[in-house]
Amino acid sequence: MPSPVGHALAGIALGSLAGRDRGWGVPLVCGFAAALADVDFLLPVVHRGPTHSLAAAVVVFAVALATVRILRPTERPVRVAAVISLAALSHVLLDWLGEDSSTPRGLMAFWPFSSEYYISGLDAFDAVSRRYWREGFWRHNTIAVAKEVVILLPLALLARKGTATFFRKR
Repeated sequence: MPSPVGHALAGIALGSLAGRDRGWGVPLVCGFAAALADVDFLLPVVHRGPTHSLAAAVVVFAVALATVRILRPTERPVRVAAVISLAALSHVLLDWLGEDSSTPRGLMAFWPFSSEYYISGLDAFDAVSRRYWREGFWRHNTIAVAKEVVILLPLALLARKGTATFFRKR
């Protein structure tokens, strides 16, 4: 499953599609939202459980909507909140597409309605090792993150460039 770097790049790409001339604010918030699901490492819940679900993306949408309405009432709060929640949902998608070397394999994408774990089996992203004491830890993770950057950084840059061009005044 991808590292926080990969998740953040996917979020930045989605945040860049939010609209014109927003600077880096929305893309950076989306990068944070995309990596947020891994907060479950710090919580007394199972990893790849509730925080890795469609329900979590709905919660992110509600919090983002309330926050945007308070902090930026002139913005389009539903649009911005939707992009932020899509960034959170991208975490579920990338983990679903990634290799999972731990058990149970997959993520509870449909929690609280189902406690089943889902995984695509495509292994588009390498599993990141958390076993820092093992030989090859740094090499393996460096290669895994490099693959994420090769796949996701061009998407983020294209999204930034594309929206800047698309929304430019003519």
